[in-house]
Amino acid sequence: MFDNIIGGFSSILAVGPILGIILGVTIGIVFGSIPGISGIMAIAIMLPLTFYVDPVIGITMLLAVYKAGIYGGSISAILINTPGAAASFLTSLDGHALTKSGKAGKALDISLYSSISGEVLATLVLIFVAAPIATISLQAGPIEKVFLLLFAFTVIGSLAGESISRGLLSCCLGMLFAMVGMSTITGASRFTFGYPELMGGFTFTPMLIGILVMPEVLNTIRKRRTPHHELEIKKSKNPSDNRISLKEYFSVFGTIFKSSGIGTFIGALPGLGSSTAAFIAYGEAKRTSKNPDKYGKGSVEGIAAAESANNAVCGSSLIPMLTLSIPGDDVAALLMGAFLIHGLTPGPLIFVEHTETIYAIFAGFLITDLFLLVIAKLGFRGFIKVASLRRYYIFPCVTAFAFAGAFTAGQDMNDILILIAFTVLGYSMKMVGLNPAVFIIGFILTPFLEQNLDQALAIVGTEYHLLFASAFSWVFIALSIFFVYSSVRMRKKKEKVEPTA
Repeated sequence: MFDNIIGGFSSILAVGPILGIILGVTIGIVFGSIPGISGIMAIAIMLPLTFYVDPVIGITMLLAVYKAGIYGGSISAILINTPGAAASFLTSLDGHALTKSGKAGKALDISLYSSISGEVLATLVLIFVAAPIATISLQAGPIEKVFLLLFAFTVIGSLAGESISRGLLSCCLGMLFAMVGMSTITGASRFTFGYPELMGGFTFTPMLIGILVMPEVLNTIRKRRTPHHELEIKKSKNPSDNRISLKEYFSVFGTIFKSSGIGTFIGALPGLGSSTAAFIAYGEAKRTSKNPDKYGKGSVEGIAAAESANNAVCGSSLIPMLTLSIPGDDVAALLMGAFLIHGLTPGPLIFVEHTETIYAIFAGFLITDLFLLVIAKLGFRGFIKVASLRRYYIFPCVTAFAFAGAFTAGQDMNDILILIAFTVLGYSMKMVGLNPAVFIIGFILTPFLEQNLDQALAIVGTEYHLLFASAFSWVFIALSIFFVYSSVRMRKKKEKVEPTA
């Protein structure tokens, strides 16, 4: 393994990958710091640009956008009390309180250092844990993989959004659209309705941009009369109020380490995501803090807990994706699509077939943290100005990039029509409470389910009871039932608490 890690660093330390990381970090911070534009939108827009470069350069650039985008959400959360990402909501409670008291620099510093600490820990876990898990999962056959994928659909669908039924419906809708076109198994055409253009199915990139990016643009247009935040930062005359000293950092290092561990664990569980990690870590930090009353009123420790946890999810969410082909969250699902586009099929075999590429990507993941520290620290003033940009400057540019990216994917005008059609679908889904990210996960995983189900049925023939002969099958059935039951129970408890709050 250590030889592979060293080889990965030798591959990534070249001009192309380094420039890709620098570009990815810069774009990620900019997009993350703008309220209304999430990291997943940035990745969707940047994805077409990676088609023309080596997978190591393209994927590390997208991962850099991912990491920097999660951190970038804390900038607007701290400065204007408007989280650029959902996971930064808790950061805004303490961060903006510090900003109002003239300590914005201190809040930005602890947010940056905590984010990088959490990311480094999770990346190290990813590097040392992913390959052994992949080795174990190689023992699973098609039958076990069928139940594993059904478990993934159940978990992601049940944990997405406020309604389990809507989450599962979103997933099923994605599965339905994935079946359009010619079957790779039987060669039969499905749901093409006589249109030969649909024989190849829907092009992934324009569909992705239409579902995830353009509905946000339409939503911003709908809310165009909402007042925009004016950025006014009060500065303290005391220099120590505008930075975090080494002593202050180490005073909260225990919280950072514990919260990073929580975020790493939560990220490795499919379907939970960075917001869940941030809330759990923040609650645990407050419970064990010597000064719990300061939380929500300008606590440096509170920012450290939330930011280290939500950024730790970045690395660990790739563990189930790379080892079991199960995206840990919506961004991991998008990155899974990027891997597939570049000819890298996530799963246990990826560590055997593409060893050099995977470990180069791991090395790039670590180096990204170094550039994030330097670029974010040097560019604070510029990113502060970006966070205060008005929406009517931002979203026309986003729209232009979206249409250009959709066309670039296949150099086909039909892709523009696909973009428009899925924009309408994505916006309609959001209006009725369906989850576009879960739709994407269902779309990506369905071909894997179909392929393994066909192989499983070929193995058992007409003796269908053999599908349940494996202990692994029953384990995943039990886990699926448990996750649905626990999700229903958790929501019922929440409904009981909210009316009395």
